[in-house]
Amino acid sequence: MATETSTSDGGESGRAGLKQNAKYYILSYPLAWLVFVFLAPLGMLFMFSFWVHVPGTGYTAGFTLDNYARFFTSSLYVQQLWVTVELALVTAVVSLLLGYPLAYYLARIDRPWLRNVLLITIISSLWITYVIRAYAWQVILASRGILSSLGVATGILGSHQSFYPGYWGLVVGMVYVFLPFMVLSLYSSIRNLDGELLEASKNLGAGPVRTFRRVTLPLTKNGIASGTALVFILALGAYVLPRLLGTPNQRTLPVLIEQQIMSESNYPFGAAMSVLLIVVMLVFLWALIRITNVSAANIGGAEGVTGEDETSTTSGPGALSGLWSRLGGVVAATGLSRVYGSVASAVSDRVEAVDSDTRESVIGTSFRVYVAAVMLFIAAPLGIIVAVSFTPEEFLTFPPGGFSTRWYVEFFTDPAWVRSLVNSLTIAAAAALLSTSIGGILAFTLDRFDYKFGSLIGTFGVLPILVPPVIIAVAFLVFFLQIGLTGTRTGIIVAHGIFYAPLPFILITQGLSELNRTYEEAAMNLGASPVRTIRTITYPLLRANVVSGALFAFILSLNEYIIAWLLSLFLVKTIPIQIFNQLRYSYPPTIAAASTVFILLTVVVMTAINRLSGGIWE
Repeated sequence: MATETSTSDGGESGRAGLKQNAKYYILSYPLAWLVFVFLAPLGMLFMFSFWVHVPGTGYTAGFTLDNYARFFTSSLYVQQLWVTVELALVTAVVSLLLGYPLAYYLARIDRPWLRNVLLITIISSLWITYVIRAYAWQVILASRGILSSLGVATGILGSHQSFYPGYWGLVVGMVYVFLPFMVLSLYSSIRNLDGELLEASKNLGAGPVRTFRRVTLPLTKNGIASGTALVFILALGAYVLPRLLGTPNQRTLPVLIEQQIMSESNYPFGAAMSVLLIVVMLVFLWALIRITNVSAANIGGAEGVTGEDETSTTSGPGALSGLWSRLGGVVAATGLSRVYGSVASAVSDRVEAVDSDTRESVIGTSFRVYVAAVMLFIAAPLGIIVAVSFTPEEFLTFPPGGFSTRWYVEFFTDPAWVRSLVNSLTIAAAAALLSTSIGGILAFTLDRFDYKFGSLIGTFGVLPILVPPVIIAVAFLVFFLQIGLTGTRTGIIVAHGIFYAPLPFILITQGLSELNRTYEEAAMNLGASPVRTIRTITYPLLRANVVSGALFAFILSLNEYIIAWLLSLFLVKTIPIQIFNQLRYSYPPTIAAASTVFILLTVVVMTAINRLSGGIWE
């Protein structure tokens, strides 16, 4: 991080020659949003959890423990809390088991174009709204759906049956949604391995299985840690999937929170459950830190592997390599990695008994088949939605009974869908601008100036997106009720803008850490003012990072459901809200047409980000 040096006139400091006290003025903008419009709602949420619910009139100020007592004295709520934790753990474990081989293949593939195609497919599916992905699995798992039809056609099933709602249908949907997060976390870790270590293992006579067990697996423990923690936290806060794919027995805590807010108007009890969900997340992280003996200094992925017997560490916001790196080391050296090691050890001798050429051929073929199967698992549901959108029939059927664009015509001419599309685009564009201004200015000030608590502020910059969205939604709802922003597009824009600000912050921080300072110094030596230097030199060099961060925030806001739903109070409808409402009451093919438009838009935006960044995750 830069240190401040005074110039000859005594009134300017910093790399860009800003005034001595300018660093506090500039920092005040992002901190005002993050403190007064992010921390304040969370503090109010905690306060609301002790208020008194008054049936029929809402709530009244006061102090009572009845909301917490009601939760812990009810077997229903305690049981659903365990179901929430169980589903999150199962999702994290299954995602790790499925995702590691895929991530390993992606990191070691020697055809960059194929790697980019696979990564864009994975990342594009990651940013598509949960509503559309849940809908895709409804089509697959429904009675007379694809899975049932295949079972009947092959004789495995005697008659058509539905595989949802149900526990395992929900698990499949959860893994499908969160698997990309695991793959990207593992991919980044495996990609950064020193190839010389693997080559040395091979030269010393170790086969591929032994090299994986003794070298690759231990050195990627931070990727395993990051992916496991991230998937668990995201699954813990999932709302859409349990709501659409689960039975009443799988109503997770976020679903119960939404019901208390929207159906019962019991804001204090909903706030109490939100606080408990945060506590569960913190206890989980604390327990894993204690079990794995990871120190607080290692949290955030500060420790990395180098080619020598040493570790390279970085600190402050310049150390950020992505959202996942903030969680690295949380569950390092978990029991899951030991499971992998035990399985590998069990088959190691038999595999390595085969001659090397045959062994490598079998392993290579197996990898390719496995990767093809997992990529089919990721891409096929979205392909099915696209196919269904062209059906000429009145109801959703697969395969479609013909070809027609009537549902696209209806989507672009129906006032309700058009209004929802305009709302979605307007909210996403405004939220992207707000996110980029908050994250970008925070990244710039932390890079250009020294602050006493710079590392803490840098961590604070990524905090919003680590909070489950249902809690963000309830916190902002409670806050906006006091200032009259509920049921407005402005309220949703503010919530989305703060929630997604960490993405521009991370990307712009990366760009600033790689920026060549000599260009700025040359411009200032030639007489350019600080503002002109930033406008003509700094920003053009950072344009790809700034635009990529804005596009990430745009596409996530465009596809977000639960925050928009709770803050809308039935007055504002976006495309995800419109699709979700249709899925609850009917299944018109217009849903598939709307979903296809959003899938296409997401792929276009992700491709643009890939071009701007010179290759995603390279």
